[in-house]
Amino acid sequence: MQPGTTCVRQAWLTLGSLTIQLENVAGGWFCSSLDLGYPEPREVIQNRPDTDGAIDRTRYMGARIVSAEIHALAGAGARIDDIADNFAPFMVPNARPVLHYILDRPGAAERTINLRAMGYSWAVNSPVERQIQLQWKAADPTVRDPTVQTATSYTGTPTGNGRTYPLSFSRQYPATGGAPSTGTISSPGNLLVRPLLYIYGPVTAPAVTFTPTGSTPVSKVAFVPSFRIDAGHFVLVDTVNKTANLDGPNGASELAWLDWYNTTWPILPIQPDTTSMAMTGSSTSGSTQAQATWQDGYLT
Repeated sequence: MQPGTTCVRQAWLTLGSLTIQLENVAGGWFCSSLDLGYPEPREVIQNRPDTDGAIDRTRYMGARIVSAEIHALAGAGARIDDIADNFAPFMVPNARPVLHYILDRPGAAERTINLRAMGYSWAVNSPVERQIQLQWKAADPTVRDPTVQTATSYTGTPTGNGRTYPLSFSRQYPATGGAPSTGTISSPGNLLVRPLLYIYGPVTAPAVTFTPTGSTPVSKVAFVPSFRIDAGHFVLVDTVNKTANLDGPNGASELAWLDWYNTTWPILPIQPDTTSMAMTGSSTSGSTQAQATWQDGYLT
């Protein structure tokens, strides 16, 4: 780093309304090491039956271990025992803190990863320094851009005004569209995209088709011809966990209405490829649409 420049590198933990920096020079504690680890490959491998070598079908990642080493120094202004126990809320096994970090690279992009505590130690062995060891396991090893990306496809019916539907809580539904339109899913990340889908009614027999520009095959999420989503409602389809719920993740399951024969769960390519998303269905209105949301995924 050139003299006079400022390094943007930083990392911090959040848990609900709580936030703590891994390094705070003014507060007297410093992060000497942050290791983001590497996801353990979930090996699917077997020996070749009649020759040397092995057949390797490994595709997916397992959990990763994330660790940090913090030094609290009394000489730098820290109350060293207080600094050590300030990390305790983030190290309870049933807590799920989020690590945010920015590295010194072009764009200084922020990344996040969800964690679960695995190790926490701070030996009381000096009146001037505490060495705080933090370790977590990330069951979902994907590092994500915190920005939620959205692509929208309309079925194409006469335009109308957007609506607000008061239920047990207020919900604002998206604005409407006119002519049929497709959404474009494009990710600069390292990892393939598996979006959340919001399918807004009114619509009968909704289907959302994904067509990549590269060699990745076309995929589709489709419901049976008799299935209908009424006006003022939506179905949330989680393509990772393979769920479909009415009006949100805690709503009634609609998986029984999924057309399993014609459904292929989308796993979409990253740039330079892009994916066109189109929605079809009958008995629609100007509010009928599908929204795909995702966060760009990375290894680092």
